[in-house]
Amino acid sequence: MSGSTSFWPKQIIPPTPENYKELAKDGAERLAAVSLAQIPAIPAGAIIHDNGCGHGSATAVIVESAAPEVAATYRITGTDISGGAVEIYRSKAEALGWPAEGLVMDSDSLSFPDETFTHSIANAVLFIGPRNNGVDAVKEMYRTLKPGGTLIVNCFAYVAVLDAIREASRATRTGGELPVWNSFEHWADPAFIASIVEAGGFEKGSISVQQREMFVNIGDFERHTELVWSMRGMPAGGWTQEDEDKWDEALAIVRREMQKTKGFMTLEDGTTIIRNVVNVATATK
Repeated sequence: MSGSTSFWPKQIIPPTPENYKELAKDGAERLAAVSLAQIPAIPAGAIIHDNGCGHGSATAVIVESAAPEVAATYRITGTDISGGAVEIYRSKAEALGWPAEGLVMDSDSLSFPDETFTHSIANAVLFIGPRNNGVDAVKEMYRTLKPGGTLIVNCFAYVAVLDAIREASRATRTGGELPVWNSFEHWADPAFIASIVEAGGFEKGSISVQQREMFVNIGDFERHTELVWSMRGMPAGGWTQEDEDKWDEALAIVRREMQKTKGFMTLEDGTTIIRNVVNVATATK
């Protein structure tokens, strides 16, 4: 969870890695799938960098999207600044038979030689982790791509829960203090991520940005909104007694506002679909 606090509302769901994963559902995999759909199928013999690999969402999609005999010829390296994430990545690679290794590495300072990879993907990375809006990370991706190599990066242009937690914050907090997790505005314009890729070294004419919808099944809606407010609702100054006192009111607002969003749908099995919008930038070195 972003920010820090000495007070925790009694209703809060603890910000553990397991609970963050429950919040995300398969969103990272769906984001990777939408992004990889914007390039031609990855050919046999590809040497692939999964940059900011996390638990391996992009690697999973890459491997599962190819015929087994093609996927077996890939050489995939997943890197992440989090040692814990890399340990999970390695465990999954071994258990699932991925042709992959995991290394702890900062995306802004890769230790690979120049011109190592045929493909480099940063899935849900540029807008949350690297410095300088991801320009330094893209420079490293450019450096380590072979001539003719393919870059894939992405960002969210619209997130269904964002306006809902803003509205709950305004309505339930004295002064209307907004949550720490509050803005994707400058990433919403496709031209912005294109400018990051260009600043990273890619020729403007080689860059393409596609805006695509992404639908995620978030499971039980009430449980999901509890996770959303617990993990995304904390204000910059930390949780307060007022947040505890108005917890149920805030949740009711989050639920009401999310139900208004385009694409919101409750299925026959009781689970819920929400819609996000992503910008996918691809480029050739």
